[in-house]
Amino acid sequence: MSEARARLDALPTIYPRLFPKGPLTWGFEIGDGWSSLIAALCARLDTVLQEAPGASMEVRQVKEKFGGLRFYYELHGADDETAAALREAVDLAVATCAHVCERCGRHSAVEDKGGWLSTLCSACRTDPP
Repeated sequence: MSEARARLDALPTIYPRLFPKGPLTWGFEIGDGWSSLIAALCARLDTVLQEAPGASMEVRQVKEKFGGLRFYYELHGADDETAAALREAVDLAVATCAHVCERCGRHSAVEDKGGWLSTLCSACRTDPP
């Protein structure tokens, strides 16, 4: 297991407020290159929730789809300001992932290869996994 994958797998333990049911059913369905971004996102979400004691959140799924990050969650008991702050953090992570290679973390862009969208740098695009 790579260090990046171990970091992702540890997130439910580090942030039980985000993962109240423990690890995700299907795990993190993303490449290792986005692991730092997801860890930073979870840290930000946890900070926002600490400042809103009545709010709770459950991360449901984290995956790559159509070359982009999909981060699905349920939010309960949050006021509009807290909900907006959480949404803004997720939106920033989604936008950032569109410019980061999912496999290695280097600068990249979404590319369409015959209808298959991916976010891979030029080196990873030519080097199969």
